Amino acid sequence: MLIQAIIGFMGAITFAYIYRAPRDQLVYAGVVGAVGWTICLVTSEAWGELAGVFFAATSVALCSEILARRRHQPVLVFLIPGVIPLVPGAKAYLTMLSFLQQDYTEAIILLVSTLLLAGAVAAGIIIASSVFRTYSRAKHVRR
Repeated sequence: MLIQAIIGFMGAITFAYIYRAPRDQLVYAGVVGAVGWTICLVTSEAWGELAGVFFAATSVALCSEILARRRHQPVLVFLIPGVIPLVPGAKAYLTMLSFLQQDYTEAIILLVSTLLLAGAVAAGIIIASSVFRTYSRAKHVRR
C-alpha cells in the first residue's frame, strides 16, 4: 500500500511540474494525489472500483479546496495533479485496443466501464466543490 501511495505522489508531482505549478506547491499537490490514490485503493476493495474512484475524487476535491485557501493558490494547482492518478487511461487504452482487434463485446464493456469511471471522477469533483462553495458562501453571509 505504501508503494502505491508513493506512486500516486510521484504521478501527481510529475503532472504538477508539467503544468507549471509553483515549485513551493509541488509537494502539496503530490500529497493530494497520494491521498486520492490511497483512498481509491482502500475503498475499491470494499465497495468496488466505481465507488472507490468517486470517493477518491471527492476527497481530492475537498483537499484541493482546503489547500487552496490555506496556501493562497488557485484550486486547480492541487486539483488537476491530484486527479491525474484517478483518470481511467489504461481502460481507455484497452477499449481502443479491443475495438482495433474487433473484439466488440469486450470493447463495449470496457467503454461503458471507462465512461462510468470518468463520470465518477467528474461527479466527485463537482459535488465536493459545490458543497464546499455553498458552505463557504453561507459562512460569509452569516457574518
